[in-house]
Amino acid sequence: MGTKDAATQTHKKKRAPTPVEPVPLERSESRESRSVQINSGSFFPLVVEDKTIYNCSFEIFGIVQGVSFRMYTLRKATKLGVVGWCKNTLDDTVKGEIEGYARPFDSMRLWLEYTGSPTSRIDKCIFGETKILTKFTYQDFSIQMD
Repeated sequence: MGTKDAATQTHKKKRAPTPVEPVPLERSESRESRSVQINSGSFFPLVVEDKTIYNCSFEIFGIVQGVSFRMYTLRKATKLGVVGWCKNTLDDTVKGEIEGYARPFDSMRLWLEYTGSPTSRIDKCIFGETKILTKFTYQDFSIQMD
């Protein structure tokens, strides 16, 4: 009764990993990151989000029409909290404008330049000048029709 074959062996529950003691971090006073002291005396970074509103136009070249590019752009912008618009052009490109806070804005730009819809092919992405706004121009992200 000392050994059991593989079919009758019972599975053992996995043990929870042993907690690792956090390494104390030095206090930081930069604008981007501040530290907060937890009861244990350790310091953990507290990220302060940049509330500057950025805006730029864009045009995407490649296979971007007939591949749901605008729909995926709308979904991604909505998920990130970016506002603006996009539309198909007569030149078989997609043009638009985006606005958002620093992190979502940068994430949207990267997505437009390198990812796009699953069946698209992005050959080139041109962004207009990045502007800083005092308030949002748009309330949401939309697909425009001409």
